[in-house]
Amino acid sequence: MSFSQQRSNVKSNTIRHVGFMGLGKLGFPCALACASKGHFICGYDPNPEIPEYIKKRKIPYREVHAEEYLEKHYHKFISVGNEDKHLRNMVESCDLIFVPIQTPHDPKYEGVTRIPDDRVDFDYSYLRNGIKQLADKIETVCAGTSRKITVVIISTVLPGTIDREIRPLFNKHMSLCYNPFFIAMGTTINDFTNPEFVLFGHDDKQAADVAEGFYSTLHDRPVYRTSVRNAELIKVSYNTFIGMKITFVNTLMEICHKKGCDVDEVTDGKKM
Repeated sequence: MSFSQQRSNVKSNTIRHVGFMGLGKLGFPCALACASKGHFICGYDPNPEIPEYIKKRKIPYREVHAEEYLEKHYHKFISVGNEDKHLRNMVESCDLIFVPIQTPHDPKYEGVTRIPDDRVDFDYSYLRNGIKQLADKIETVCAGTSRKITVVIISTVLPGTIDREIRPLFNKHMSLCYNPFFIAMGTTINDFTNPEFVLFGHDDKQAADVAEGFYSTLHDRPVYRTSVRNAELIKVSYNTFIGMKITFVNTLMEICHKKGCDVDEVTDGKKM
């Protein structure tokens, strides 16, 4: 449960077929980043417009480098679509599948108006449905074999969610890893390929080794391995910590404005 200092035991430069169960504003840019490193992408998404993005090499939202990467690497998307056959192709071809399915917050917590007194968890219905669909297909494809597929969930969830909502949907052919990203929409590719560190929650060392070996083909940043539940808390508390720092420095800037201080010099002093 510490940063990996020696990665030679898990490093692998083998070009792989990597699955993405979801190709939205998070999954698609990350898939492009993987394709840019030489890997081939097998993807599944119910959105029927995704194949058109690839065919026309143009996406309908802003993401730095996305269309540039798509133009150069669109041919590495070998199986993408909204039909059942593409999901089967992904399961048959990939031993590593990322799951970047949305877990949206309640509309009342949009971040602009004052937070209501009641509290509501994220909506996990999309993630549950996606995992159930993936698990059923893995069960069908791998039946009668000893094959196991490493399934890496990257959706943001609260502590305890994976054990309560997701793990019961897994079958004997699936190994679970929880790998939430620290990214911002619009710069997903840069953030994914240049992270501060990679957070990995797992309870299966072999599955974590497979995933870490894959990451060694993307960058050389440290990997922090811990339990799934610890990783859930690290992710949401990290987000809260960043928000707290922004709030703090904004308040400090207001004080500087009212007291005639230079906020840049004040913060430079704090950096000491």
